Amino acid sequence: MQLKFYTTALLALPCFTVVAQDSSRISQLNEITVTANKGPLKASETGKVVTILTREYLQQNSGKSIAGILNQQTGLVLIGAENNRGTTPSIIMRGAASGNALVLVDGLPVTDASQSNNSFDLNFITPDQVERIEILRGSQSTLYGSNAVAGVINIITRKSGNKKFGVGLNGSYGSYRDFQGGANIHGNVQRFSYLLSYQHEKANGFSDAYDPTGKANFDKDGFRQDAVFAKLGLSAGKHWNFQYLLNWNNYRHDLDEGAFQDDKDYTGKSKYLLNGFGSEYRFKNGSWHVLYSYQRTNRTIVNDSAFQVPGAYAKFDSTLFTANTHQVETYVNWDVTHQIRLIGGAAYSRSNMQQKDYLQSFYSPAPETTILSPDSSHTSQTSLYASLLLHNMDGFNLEVGGRFNYHNLYGNNQTISLNPSYLINEHHKVFVNISSAYSVPSLYQLYTNGYGNTGLKPETTTSYEAGYQANVAHNQVDFRVTGFWRDTRDLIIFYTDMTTYASQFRNANKQKAYGVEVEGSWQITKGLVLTANYTYADGRVTILQDKKDTSYYNLYRIPKHAVNATLGYQATPALYVSASGKYTGQRYEYDFLSKKNVPMGDYYTLDLYGEYKFGNLLKIFAGFRNITDYKYFDISGFNSRRFNFTTGVFVNL
Repeated sequence: MQLKFYTTALLALPCFTVVAQDSSRISQLNEITVTANKGPLKASETGKVVTILTREYLQQNSGKSIAGILNQQTGLVLIGAENNRGTTPSIIMRGAASGNALVLVDGLPVTDASQSNNSFDLNFITPDQVERIEILRGSQSTLYGSNAVAGVINIITRKSGNKKFGVGLNGSYGSYRDFQGGANIHGNVQRFSYLLSYQHEKANGFSDAYDPTGKANFDKDGFRQDAVFAKLGLSAGKHWNFQYLLNWNNYRHDLDEGAFQDDKDYTGKSKYLLNGFGSEYRFKNGSWHVLYSYQRTNRTIVNDSAFQVPGAYAKFDSTLFTANTHQVETYVNWDVTHQIRLIGGAAYSRSNMQQKDYLQSFYSPAPETTILSPDSSHTSQTSLYASLLLHNMDGFNLEVGGRFNYHNLYGNNQTISLNPSYLINEHHKVFVNISSAYSVPSLYQLYTNGYGNTGLKPETTTSYEAGYQANVAHNQVDFRVTGFWRDTRDLIIFYTDMTTYASQFRNANKQKAYGVEVEGSWQITKGLVLTANYTYADGRVTILQDKKDTSYYNLYRIPKHAVNATLGYQATPALYVSASGKYTGQRYEYDFLSKKNVPMGDYYTLDLYGEYKFGNLLKIFAGFRNITDYKYFDISGFNSRRFNFTTGVFVNL
């Protein structure tokens, strides 16, 4: 199993490349490039904490969603990843709240401006679209801007392969009557490359809400999704490359009234469109890049009146959220000398949001209608950034950078980054990172009816991390140990006055988060590899209470201790099998009635997986998850998956 901190050249797609893992294994600190610095760089020359999930690793997790795969990685917890399909998973990195890990698609920032925290819905990305995933942990706002507070997840999409014309087919069936199927065509014709795909999924699902009595006959909440993906490339001469990217996704899912509460006519619909354009001009010692993207998200939530939950507030409720985001960025990656690299660029983004709500309550004879116009709910940002990298200096490397950001509402903010590292020899490296980051208020927090506050400031963070990475035992063992500390100021909270019950988003709190990450892989023998990671995360929020600072634990639903391990065996060039285990430690939720943190318990899951390849033409696979049928909850009152399976086939022609 090839889960690496860094990766070599990309695997050609869409062929199923069979790799003898022991014969190709080399030190991860030697001659391996990454994109942590927006350009190729030896792993030995950067101190950033990077994990890369290769195409082979993703293939060896067939049947899982992107959220499910990320939920196994160091420093990451995706709350809701194993809930019913249609649940929007919350991406938690190093204990930071959702919205503080920036998601990229081919280097393009993707967000949902209508969400309360700008977070991106990973349901909009299907695994068949993905070539590999790069995970950068630690503050990355100098190069990537807002929301890159705890890190960055760069989802890099598939290549077109090296055929003139190829066809790919896939199909799978699993628990909860979950059927998935898709097809793609791909190829290269002289200077032009293309990849076009369609993917469909339909599942009966299970009840979102948990029935504690087991006798209430909660109905199943289904899911249906259609996705279209296109990627076109053009090489114009020896220096210019152009790329166009289209991702269109439309899914519908059934909902329940809330925790422990069923509903039979509550539905949600989500549509997402991403148009992306990129150009790269290569010159003698570097490259010039231009990126543009347009995103549109449309969400509709309808709670009909045919079925009424006892104690419900509304007879009928319909809400429409629409968000539009334009982003453009240009930057240069220039090797000034053999030892000096300069990265400099500028970025501009503009977002707006529309909200329409129609409510008929039990407590008012007249319907309530609220409208938030995109003309009055919009923001824009302009940024300039630069980073200087000193490398090839007898093992010593240093990256220093800064970013200036202007926001049309609150004004200016800045970031800095300092990242020295030292390669002791080809097997051992130490590194330190000191950096600042920021997260701008979302359109929802600024403008939403009744609660918005246009006077919000950005959340600002200072992060510290240090670690050690090694490759030992004749390249059979790789491991890395990292400690981190993060101070956040002007934390945005949802404040309620307990006297008037008036509520509003406010900057009020300070937060500290800290922890340790340990990750490694051990090639036990030919074809047999053990990978494992452990994350410890803790934190405290500080608020002003009774005219004095009061601190308390607030990493709700986030475990202090998390462990993931996989034992994978490449039995033959065609047969791969693995067993995986996950342990999630004690978590807490805040109970508003008792005003106390309530324990949620810990849990474990065990998974089995196997695949067999018939050359490059055909692959069959089967995955069995939570094989002990353990009952657990990532969100109190909402079901998680018990024992479930997926089996399927991939065909390449």
